[in-house]
Amino acid sequence: MALVSAFRVSERLPGGARNEKAIGAAISIEGLTDILNDLQRIEPNFNKEMRKAGQAVAQLLVNEAVKEAASITRARQALEVMKGMRAQRDRLPTIKLAHNSGFVSKSRPNRNRKTKVTRGDVFFGAEFGGGARKETSQFLRHRGRSGYFFWPTVRKEKKNIATEYLMAIRNVMKQELFK
Repeated sequence: MALVSAFRVSERLPGGARNEKAIGAAISIEGLTDILNDLQRIEPNFNKEMRKAGQAVAQLLVNEAVKEAASITRARQALEVMKGMRAQRDRLPTIKLAHNSGFVSKSRPNRNRKTKVTRGDVFFGAEFGGGARKETSQFLRHRGRSGYFFWPTVRKEKKNIATEYLMAIRNVMKQELFK
């Protein structure tokens, strides 16, 4: 149990990167993969339980991001994108966008288009904005890397996500290793 308490949430991103988009991760807990691999070797059922716990923690972040998406100006695009966000069952909390699912537009539905618009097509405009070109004028003002709903939520909830995940590891260890 003391090993899990010794983890440190790093303020640096993995690989020393500064851009969350470039690496696909926003939270780094030093030494985590080593301990997960060791615990999996000790108890074969550990991975199965950690996948459930990882999905539960990721779902907490999805729920917070939906609330944040509802709070922004012209929230319809953000809320429509968030309908495609799903917490995946993985050892690490993982969120994926159903990028090929159709985007529901009130002004110009997919049934009237030659090329169908997907949530993946709209995510970056809804999250980071647009307006520099005529093709992106339907989005809010471009914000650079800061984002409107998903990444601000990840940054705001970083400590809570790490704390919840480490508590989930402790609970699975108690449940599986100390039966």
